[in-house]
Amino acid sequence: MTREFMRERGLDLLLVGGFRSRDHYEHYLSNDYIEGAVVFPIAENPVAVTWAGTRIHRAEDSFARGMVPWITDYRIGSDGGAVAGLIKDLSQGGKIGVVGLDTQTAGEFSGFIPARFWLDLTAGLSGREIADVSWDFNEMMLPKSAEELTLLRWAGSAAEAAGQVMLDVVAPGVPETEIYAEILATLFRRGCGVRYPTLILNSGYPSLSWGPPRWTTTAEPPRRIAARDLVMAEIFPTYGNAEVQVQMSIAVGKPDPVVAQCAAVARASYEAGLSVLRAGITFGELVRAMEQPLLENGCWALTPLVHSLNPQAFLGFTRVRQQDAATLTSLPGPPPRNLSRLQAADLVLPAGTTLAFEPNACIERTRVVVGGTIIVTDDGYEEVNSLSCRMHVMDV
Repeated sequence: MTREFMRERGLDLLLVGGFRSRDHYEHYLSNDYIEGAVVFPIAENPVAVTWAGTRIHRAEDSFARGMVPWITDYRIGSDGGAVAGLIKDLSQGGKIGVVGLDTQTAGEFSGFIPARFWLDLTAGLSGREIADVSWDFNEMMLPKSAEELTLLRWAGSAAEAAGQVMLDVVAPGVPETEIYAEILATLFRRGCGVRYPTLILNSGYPSLSWGPPRWTTTAEPPRRIAARDLVMAEIFPTYGNAEVQVQMSIAVGKPDPVVAQCAAVARASYEAGLSVLRAGITFGELVRAMEQPLLENGCWALTPLVHSLNPQAFLGFTRVRQQDAATLTSLPGPPPRNLSRLQAADLVLPAGTTLAFEPNACIERTRVVVGGTIIVTDDGYEEVNSLSCRMHVMDV
């Protein structure tokens, strides 16, 4: 499939960066994450390059235990000059395609290929035609095989277990550290890894905060859960590099009317998306369906209503009541490039696409988010997760 992709674009060689990218793009071709890149000539076998011999020894140990390698040629030398030399050895002088320059995944709005690597690579390939094909490659990756979906469902079952543990642990007086630890332990015991940013956990009310707990990076004490809190987590388990995302929301005690309304609108947005979802619709059609409940109920959204997974490349932001967002968030400076508009509205969703449904509804500064992972099928969808797709209310 990759070689056909290259032929259609007149590429003699494809360079797929992995480095420290969130989605580990090199894994798509290598079934490995070596913090380097894959160099893929159209007529020869691909080569995996990495920065440390320990990454190669780790792979060799797996192969000795019976894992079948997808790529047998592993090499040291993932700096730009070394890769340029390798490309000269492997290609016939034609056009080179590069994946990793133009992305919009969280934290990667300017791509993930290091500047020094790129400068040394282009200097070493002076005179060669180089084309960025990141977006086309993202689209090629969308439909998943039966084997990939098997991995995804396992990650989904781990996410369900983690969500249940969160429900069991959250209670007044419990520190965020305890919730955080139990969620991650549940995933790790099932052989899963986690994507950046490891785990989003936020407690309190009301708040537009979203991200890893501050105590993971600063010397401040973790919050303890209190009555009337809204405890929300975004969980990112991966298995075999197949990622799912779930959005757990728990109201500690009877929610006030604003929280209840936000939760109802978020759930209505989730159901609206399911009502139109099937292979062949466009991404824009899906987002427009999901934003209708917000429009009808006077809500706005802080984060995307939906985005692709594997890779997390296409983001479904809504413009509904964005004047409220601008007024309430009161943040200096423009939004990051590409994030102020709906991306890939004309993208046709093929069967096997995996999506993170994460509708969030905001009224003033109160926000509730729900959702889980969905597989697009020919005639509809498959819900990988269920526990996280509505807000839970805890009796206290």
